[in-house]
Amino acid sequence: MKGPAPDIAPTHPEQVLAFWFALERPGKKHDQAIREALGELYERAATHRLDPWMELPRERLALILLLDQVPRHLYRRDGRAYATDLKAQTAASRFFDGEDWGGFTPLETYHAAQPYLHAEDEAKQVRVNAVIHRCAESIPTLSFMGAMADLYLEAIRRFGYFPHRNRSRGRESTAEEQRFLDDEWYPRRRQIQSDCPLERLTR
Repeated sequence: MKGPAPDIAPTHPEQVLAFWFALERPGKKHDQAIREALGELYERAATHRLDPWMELPRERLALILLLDQVPRHLYRRDGRAYATDLKAQTAASRFFDGEDWGGFTPLETYHAAQPYLHAEDEAKQVRVNAVIHRCAESIPTLSFMGAMADLYLEAIRRFGYFPHRNRSRGRESTAEEQRFLDDEWYPRRRQIQSDCPLERLTR
């Protein structure tokens, strides 16, 4: 299943949102469709050519999707997947620092908050944890994400970064990191997903 392929690649924020939210739980099966539809637009976002989208809430949400979610489909298991994380976090901070979330639905809020869930920063993890829990309570298909957010926060509190990203970054895991990955991170993720057997939504 490749997901919807637009006749014309999205060029405007609302087109990006319409394409993304038409996907059924975006995952690996959509990589090619996302590459074809949003790959070029991601490059524009990554090189600051879409910075004007930062100003309005819905345009900012589209920018966040391009900077945070899209590279994880373009560069799966590659360090480039995280190249625009900080820029995505800057966009998301406009919501977390008190600006109106734009009347977003819980699903839109969940995606607007994702950059903080991906942040290797304890303060951001603490702030996003409550948001993810609220979204998970509102969306049955995301009910597992509260437990996942807790696991992310725990990893950051313990290491200050995500050891599961070591390989994609060309970094060897220490013995302590490998024990955590083998004994806690992967088993708990599998258990969380088995409790709510949906395709993984975040990395």
